[in-house]
Amino acid sequence: MTEGDELPDVLPELLTGDAPAKLWDGLAEQVQAAGFTVSRGQCWGGANGITNALTRTVTVRADVDDAQAVKTLAHELAHILCGHTADDYDYQGCRGQAEAEAESVAYIVTAWAGLDTSAYTVPYVARWSGGDAAAVHTAAKTVTTVARAVIDALDPDTTTPAQPTLAVAAN
Repeated sequence: MTEGDELPDVLPELLTGDAPAKLWDGLAEQVQAAGFTVSRGQCWGGANGITNALTRTVTVRADVDDAQAVKTLAHELAHILCGHTADDYDYQGCRGQAEAEAESVAYIVTAWAGLDTSAYTVPYVARWSGGDAAAVHTAAKTVTTVARAVIDALDPDTTTPAQPTLAVAAN
């Protein structure tokens, strides 16, 4: 039990600025290798990215800066590699875990490439995990395994770090 005022609801902050060199291309190649196409365009429901398992497409918002776009692409790739797009995966029933896993993978991959996404990722994961430490712990093995696989498949030249700035999300 705790006492005191409720903690404020901290929202993810959209990333602004450039992305590490070649990171988009390296992630897009992995999405395509998994049998999905990648595009920048409009996403419904205020999402920054959408993976559609039926049409085998990944769409990343066209109106965000490259730093946010590449982080979002890493997130969508993680959904694919974590098995969240599989026919037998109950995405709606496991959405909190799926979102926490995908965003955690994106955080590790982008950090490896020199992009700090913590202003977006920390509140995002906290909201989707519902503060359930056991759920976060359970997801840790999947997250580390998938993040390692993504990083191992990237060209080492993608690590040229960008210097992103942060802005508060409009939503």
